[in-house]
Amino acid sequence: MINRPRRNVFILLSSHALPYAKVCIRTMLNNSVEPLRLRLVVDNYSEKSLIEAALSEIETPQDNLVEVVAKEEVQALLHKRFPGKKGLIQLHEGHPCWRKIIDPLVLCAEDEEFIVTDPDLYFPNLYSFEPTPNSGVMMMYQGPNCLLPPAAVRSVFDMGVKLANHVDIGVAQMRVGALDLDWLDWLVLGMDVERFRHFMHIEAIIWSAIAMKIGGEHLNPHAWKCWQRGHIKRVAVALGVPGKWTLKLEPLAQMKCIHVSGKSKWWVTESLESGFLKETRNRIDTPTQGVAYRELTKSYFEREQKLKTAAKKLGYYKLTKSA
Repeated sequence: MINRPRRNVFILLSSHALPYAKVCIRTMLNNSVEPLRLRLVVDNYSEKSLIEAALSEIETPQDNLVEVVAKEEVQALLHKRFPGKKGLIQLHEGHPCWRKIIDPLVLCAEDEEFIVTDPDLYFPNLYSFEPTPNSGVMMMYQGPNCLLPPAAVRSVFDMGVKLANHVDIGVAQMRVGALDLDWLDWLVLGMDVERFRHFMHIEAIIWSAIAMKIGGEHLNPHAWKCWQRGHIKRVAVALGVPGKWTLKLEPLAQMKCIHVSGKSKWWVTESLESGFLKETRNRIDTPTQGVAYRELTKSYFEREQKLKTAAKKLGYYKLTKSA
């Protein structure tokens, strides 16, 4: 019997991600102390069949509900719920990552929360998601920002829209009613996102704008950790240190979740299979204190671009490309 309502969780998923997504799904469901309703939103009905077959290999607690939803199903609801919203439709029809913003809004009622996550997460301990606020949005924190391409960022600044720095969308949570969808539609149309449909990071720009528009805070960066491929790690791996050893530097026993993006998601998968990493399964299920958003100003952004250009000219990115 379910004593508590299920938390509403979404993952936008491709079958190509299954090797590491299975780690995310298994540890998310099995280590949660709350019942979850997990909806995996996939690109088409063929993908739906593949994902459903893969789910049959994952044992999960009975209180959880797992569903697979095809893009076509969301599309039909989108046109019904938000007719004439061209910007919202462009989000749904653009880069698959952009659908992390719009698809949960379509699939949830106005008074419902949604928690959207990437498939490259790892939940090493018994945990609970944070309480979703009645207003505002909560997102993970990362040191550098991933707001790309620069032309898209500048277009948002030119619209007079503020952006939050340091956002990571490994986990984001809010209530549908907290966001003005007319404003979101205006933002997407003003950015002319169809110019950038090959850039997944448009999603991060829009989430950054949402954060400054409706407020909220970062999830606690120690409990909800974004794995950083910092300078020391880049150079160490480039010099031959096995990437999986960098994971040993992370205090996994103290985290609710770690976002293992880039090559590190493969290191986690391989390390768990080989026994190099083990789930600590400590109980970390109390709410944690978040961190306030910080605005990314246009002048600061332009200084960052100059530093990145200088690093590229000096050959830094070429040196650490394989790291």
